[in-house]
Amino acid sequence: MIQEAAAGAPFCAMIKGAAYGHDPALVVRALEGTGIAFWGAATINEAVELRDMKVREPIIVMRPLTLHEPERVIRDQVKLMRHLGIRPTLANDEAFRLIDRTASNKSRPLYAHIKADTGMSRNGCLPYEISAVLHKAGTIRGLVIEGIYSHFSCADNKSLECARRQLASFNSILAGIKSAGINLPIRHMANSGAIFRLPQARFDMVRPGRSIYGYGNRFLKGSENLIPVMRIEAPLVLTKWIKKGCACGYGCTYRTRRDTRIGLLPLGYADGYSRRLSNAGVVDFKGKLAPVIGRISMDLTIVDLTGIPEAETGSPVCVLSNLRQAPHSMESMARQLDTLPHEIGCNFGKRVQRVLSR
Repeated sequence: MIQEAAAGAPFCAMIKGAAYGHDPALVVRALEGTGIAFWGAATINEAVELRDMKVREPIIVMRPLTLHEPERVIRDQVKLMRHLGIRPTLANDEAFRLIDRTASNKSRPLYAHIKADTGMSRNGCLPYEISAVLHKAGTIRGLVIEGIYSHFSCADNKSLECARRQLASFNSILAGIKSAGINLPIRHMANSGAIFRLPQARFDMVRPGRSIYGYGNRFLKGSENLIPVMRIEAPLVLTKWIKKGCACGYGCTYRTRRDTRIGLLPLGYADGYSRRLSNAGVVDFKGKLAPVIGRISMDLTIVDLTGIPEAETGSPVCVLSNLRQAPHSMESMARQLDTLPHEIGCNFGKRVQRVLSR
């Protein structure tokens, strides 16, 4: 579906943040043979992990080359990226000074991408800086500027006014580069929102992120049929009856209103199950919903199983559903907690075992 929406534009698959919490090793395996042209990582460590997974395609480190670390560390990072074919993002003139000391290698050039700030006001060169940055880049032997990109701040909002202003700014930058006789073969800007809503932003490559993992929103026409990837189960490790009026969990925030059969799940906020779902979340056993009662602990969660007598110790309980309309889907949780689906996915830590299922 994403490929259809992108109309054949090559993909830079965004696999940063542990693949949005899904485990990059499994995602790489799942995407084998789908024609991924580039991979997008946030940090050099993430990029090196991808190389350790035998990923052969180019990798872009989306976080610009940082200057807050000691110079020797940055120079070592540049050497490593050149050796592994990892593309750094360059976003200011100071980065070129350090690259100038490490990139001179005729046998193995350092390919890089320029980040342009078109209105998000995070990192990136401002439009009036681009010409000087490209001129500086042209003076450094062994450095090849392979591409230029920017990032939308609100391509998934109801209104596209801001996104269109950013796109106009990027097009103006590209026109200036072209008039200067500079050829940058890869221009890219479209994230998941723009893939579905701004076809004119496809350029030479698109960068799907959350849509790869099955998430869109009501404004992304065509994304409603995406199927979420992540489903989380946890076994019941204990069931028992407690009397009416018993307190459950820390703080005595919940007292049973009747004799209650409770179940204990071996996950908590240390695993990424949000503490804000205390006395508010639900789980299900074979389609029957069970409310979370009491505060979610670091390692344990209590649920009310009174109406589900067939759920026994060892039974698998669905904590996070991949049915989008379920009250415990990632999107439903995101609405409940006033956040983004991918924040919820990223929060689930390494103690939650990931398994690839087809």
